[in-house]
Amino acid sequence: MKQPNRSDALPLFIATTQDGVEEVRLGRGSRTMVSRQHAKNSHPLAHRWRVKAQKELRSYLSGRSRSFSTPCDLRGLPAFTHAVLEAATQIPYGEVRSYRWLAQHLGKPRAARAVGNALARNPIPIIIPCHRVVRSNGTLGGYALGTALKKRLLEMEKKHSRLRGKARGWQRKLIFTKRVDLPLLRRPG
Repeated sequence: MKQPNRSDALPLFIATTQDGVEEVRLGRGSRTMVSRQHAKNSHPLAHRWRVKAQKELRSYLSGRSRSFSTPCDLRGLPAFTHAVLEAATQIPYGEVRSYRWLAQHLGKPRAARAVGNALARNPIPIIIPCHRVVRSNGTLGGYALGTALKKRLLEMEKKHSRLRGKARGWQRKLIFTKRVDLPLLRRPG
């Protein structure tokens, strides 16, 4: 298997808490972000989740794995955003769904734009696969890490899903601080 060279490396800043990954960003992070993360990283579990997320992201980006088992800490996000991100984790590897489809899946058929806005606030892209959501006409739409990366991730998943056969959906452990309105997660009809 071809080893990725240094120029192919994707520099990611990963912020964690004792409850899981709370943020993934392109780049190494600003001094403020790094010092804030250092303070949070004092808990042994925060360090464990960061190391685990780094390994899983490396494996995913090299095409060796399709899923993540590191928990996500999404405390502080609105209930609707939680529901949208939870639904996005159910989109199978190598497949895409539209913003409209996701809104209908949540029982909110007129909320495609709100779904897009919620996905734009995804603090943990790649791990929570918002890149698998596209416009109804099949064009990419936006992506917090850039549309070029969104296209690259979708092409990689498509290639690897053909090589390995049918993919399984993603299972994520999301952490909520308040009760989520479960009717948001019901399928219409």
